[in-house]
Amino acid sequence: MGVVKRSESGKLEFFFGYVDMLFDMLIEKNIRPIVELGLMPDCMAKEKEYVFWWKMNKSMPRDVGEWRELIFALVRHITERYGEDEVKKWYFEVWNEPNHPSFFTEYKNINAYFALYDAAAFAIKEVCKDYRVGGPATAGMVWINEFIAHCAENNVPVDFVSSHSYGIKGDFDPDGKAIVYLPNAEKVSNEIRIYGDICHKNELEFIVTEWSSSFSSTDFIHDSYFNAAYIIHNIKRSEGYADMMSYWTYTDIFEENGIPTRPFHGGFGLININSIPKASYYAYKFLASLYEDELFCDDECCYATSSNGSVRLLIWNIKKPDGDRTDDRAYFGSNPAQKKIDRVTLKISGFDGAHAYTVSVKSIGHGKCDAYTEYLSRGANDDLSREETAEIIEATKPIENSFSMLSDENGTLVFSLDQWENGVDFIEIRKT
Repeated sequence: MGVVKRSESGKLEFFFGYVDMLFDMLIEKNIRPIVELGLMPDCMAKEKEYVFWWKMNKSMPRDVGEWRELIFALVRHITERYGEDEVKKWYFEVWNEPNHPSFFTEYKNINAYFALYDAAAFAIKEVCKDYRVGGPATAGMVWINEFIAHCAENNVPVDFVSSHSYGIKGDFDPDGKAIVYLPNAEKVSNEIRIYGDICHKNELEFIVTEWSSSFSSTDFIHDSYFNAAYIIHNIKRSEGYADMMSYWTYTDIFEENGIPTRPFHGGFGLININSIPKASYYAYKFLASLYEDELFCDDECCYATSSNGSVRLLIWNIKKPDGDRTDDRAYFGSNPAQKKIDRVTLKISGFDGAHAYTVSVKSIGHGKCDAYTEYLSRGANDDLSREETAEIIEATKPIENSFSMLSDENGTLVFSLDQWENGVDFIEIRKT
């Protein structure tokens, strides 16, 4: 973002105009950032080692003191622009995946990362002791115990721990040629449970600043209806362990390996490059539509909420592809249809006696809130017109199916619904 250049005399000169444009836009939309500090401005870098087609430098600074100077200048500038009270509500995360060879030349040297972190953390606290700083922002939930111990033993400021988790296993594959596969449907939430517990025992927030079913930007699991159930399931299982979870990513406009050119290519986004919402988008939309008050339910695949006598439920089931190493791209790219499974019975107690209720159901599944299936059914055109894009968006909006029924004299409502493998149902019950 052009934050620094070196003058002819060798002095660092800072420019935060592009940073201001970004943060102004976020603040105007009532969004507070977690600010990722990385990677290295080229003029400060020790080596000329790059990642991505736009050449982001991934090396250490040639002078850690200059790195601290940059962080101090940035945070002081942000404070002057937005005020201390506002910035106290932000988070500052140091670097991105320093344990990964793609993102740090010293990925085998945890002490090199500690040098970066310590310099940044002290610089931030020098501006304001109440600002929140953390790391290690690692790939695959590693270095967490070592990071906590380092900060404690060396009296280094830390307010939260961050890391990344993805559901697949396999080789990192920027070209989309390696086999990647789901070992199970709960890898992400299993890792979050382990490390969230460790962080909370050390009185530190645990923020998952990247997570998804797959770390590959060419994995059709992201486009599939399956991903909706995957998202909801792992969010539910992470409650109480992760303090925040940031899904990777909002859109398929993702340029690490070059500009995407196909409407559906397995990209990370909740929406594609044409702004078509995927099934994953509707997973978050349904989650956001739940009421604030949660009802007791001991089923791990259900959210139950209520407000003023109405109830909203979110139910799902999940089953990973058969086989231990079924290739994600081949399986989800083939867009498998759903299998019908046993009907699900719902029993809700606590209504006021016998009354008539309307039950409305919206579903995510094969052909339901499912832009990828709609796109394939239209011939998988790589160059969608404006009209085709609008038609796909309209055709894949949630469809509401409703029926009426009576609660019994005890205020209990019981009904059954058809259920499909890896399906999601959003159910609203309101008094008629």
